[in-house]
Amino acid sequence: MHIIVIGGGITGLSAAWELQQRGIGYSLLEASDRWGGKVISQQIEFDNASFLVEGGPDTLITRKPEAWDLAKELGMLDQVVNPGSEMSGTYVLDNASLHPLPVSPTRFFSTPLLTLRGKLRMLAELFQPARRDDGDESLADFVRRRLGQEALDKFIGPVLGGIYNTDPEKQSIMVSSPVMREMEKDGGGLFLGALKRAFTGNKKKNTEKKPRFVSFKNGLQALTDELARQLTGDLRLNARVTSVMKKDGKYHVTLANGERLLADGVILATLAQQASALVKDMSAEASQRLGAMRQQNIGTLSLVYRESDIPEKPIVNGLMIPRREKRMIDAVTFTSRKMPERSSPGYAVVRVFIGGGSPEMVEFSDEKLIAAVKRELGELLGITADPQTWTAFRWECGFPQAEVGHLERVDEIEKFLPAGIALAGSSYRGIAVPDCIRQGREAAAKIVASLRGGLVPPKQS
Repeated sequence: MHIIVIGGGITGLSAAWELQQRGIGYSLLEASDRWGGKVISQQIEFDNASFLVEGGPDTLITRKPEAWDLAKELGMLDQVVNPGSEMSGTYVLDNASLHPLPVSPTRFFSTPLLTLRGKLRMLAELFQPARRDDGDESLADFVRRRLGQEALDKFIGPVLGGIYNTDPEKQSIMVSSPVMREMEKDGGGLFLGALKRAFTGNKKKNTEKKPRFVSFKNGLQALTDELARQLTGDLRLNARVTSVMKKDGKYHVTLANGERLLADGVILATLAQQASALVKDMSAEASQRLGAMRQQNIGTLSLVYRESDIPEKPIVNGLMIPRREKRMIDAVTFTSRKMPERSSPGYAVVRVFIGGGSPEMVEFSDEKLIAAVKRELGELLGITADPQTWTAFRWECGFPQAEVGHLERVDEIEKFLPAGIALAGSSYRGIAVPDCIRQGREAAAKIVASLRGGLVPPKQS
């Protein structure tokens, strides 16, 4: 049995790893010249100073165990670092003013972000009837129903909207925050569900203690680099696939250089738009539906300043910017405060997220882009000095938009694909790194099961 995995990001690498663990032959094909996709860590050096910056995700949430478990399998836990509390020192922009994000009960009651009426409405969540079905709804509708409009506008919306770079009115709650729906369904509400989870979690014995958020000493790319290093199958970079066809019981995968590979099954670990082009000769319906799935521009910039050029107050570690503020940037984090060991002393590294409210920024020239970002940082945070250096990472149409009903649409698409073809990755069932790892490994297990008549072989020790 031989499986071809198309796409060498974290999803494809994880799929190949699962196949290798099960003793299955595979080829891993990546169109670009590097492994890891949007997981990219870069070292910046100038004037004897050194900085480690991330282009894509910079931390892993351990509540979703897949990344932690994979790091353990790879023998990487000694490289894990804890960046501390993700929300500590985070502010929200509201009516052009900065307000600390209330992350504790005392701050919740004292925050000027919410009116007294808004706070009482949030507390009334305890008495809201729970929706017990499995139906989807928008993130905005869910928060409004449970916590009220103010909580959506001033609190929850900016946080989750910033994380998922999308419009909460369209974003699927079942993709972005399924745990919130589970808390409502199983616990009767968010507050009650959280209490129930805390109580049952404390009663569990022998649970492995780990920080809430983690990264690696040399950046998140250390995970994908180590995965690629430990894979022993047929790995190919600069191997762009142009077509996938099924003929005489085999899959024929054609590369841009004209080479044709044969496989018993294919895992498409790509974004939906790329998968759409690859399945068109096998299923026009699946191709059309994949092509209709929205993807949005996204990008990040890391700017290095002298610490003396950063205003002393307020001490901001992060800034969430709601779309209603109509700013050009989506969020800001001070990575030199979040992970000081990654920056030389005397400097501040400011990371800026773009593409949500102003997707056109991703297509700006370097000159126009840095001018717009400098203007935003000056108006919002009082940073008027020029950065000492900066770098940008851009992905046009690179961020999937999971709108209401998304999971049902993915289920329907898969029904139109022939046996032996599997979809996995951020376009389908979650965008976080652990979600992608889970999808890659599940796709590998399922495709092996389908080819073995439903019997999944045991992993090789």
